[in-house]
Amino acid sequence: MSSDTLREQTNSAIQLFALHLEQFMQISLKVIKQFFADSIFVKSIDFSPLQSTLLNVLLVLLLFTIVLIGYSWKVYGIVITEKFVRPSTLKEIEELKSSVDKLKLPKEHSPRI
Repeated sequence: MSSDTLREQTNSAIQLFALHLEQFMQISLKVIKQFFADSIFVKSIDFSPLQSTLLNVLLVLLLFTIVLIGYSWKVYGIVITEKFVRPSTLKEIEELKSSVDKLKLPKEHSPRI
């Protein structure tokens, strides 16, 4: 497979993705307009092309952010839970106290354990 055909296939895949994304955003904008159609505040608002484009960008960013947060939690959730949620043992607390004592900090800067 030459680099030109690979580049052409990549470009066509990106264009197809962009086309589907644009169609999705147009549909989502219509759904949002219908959802807020009954609202008193939104009845008087008519989206300009710039506003609808900005709304589309916001929705895409929000969607990708939610997907990335979900994926990150799936991968790192156990590590985060073990690191920050589990209770400290007495041994860890004593080690922390001794390390603070070695620093000889003034009383107002020492942690309250």
